[in-house]
Amino acid sequence: MDTLHTVLRSIRGETKSRRDHITVFREFLDHLERASRRREKSVKPPKSKSPRGKR
Repeated sequence: MDTLHTVLRSIRGETKSRRDHITVFREFLDHLERASRRREKSVKPPKSKSPRGKR
């Protein structure tokens, strides 16, 4: 958890004193959720290979 706290602090500047571990963990989960949303948007659905219209 200390390493996680250090990484999150380096990503987003921290002006407060030390935060508790639960707050840090919630922030970590928030980062994961945002990353998964970005990934879902970037994944394109596969094009269907329809034989129609190719004559």
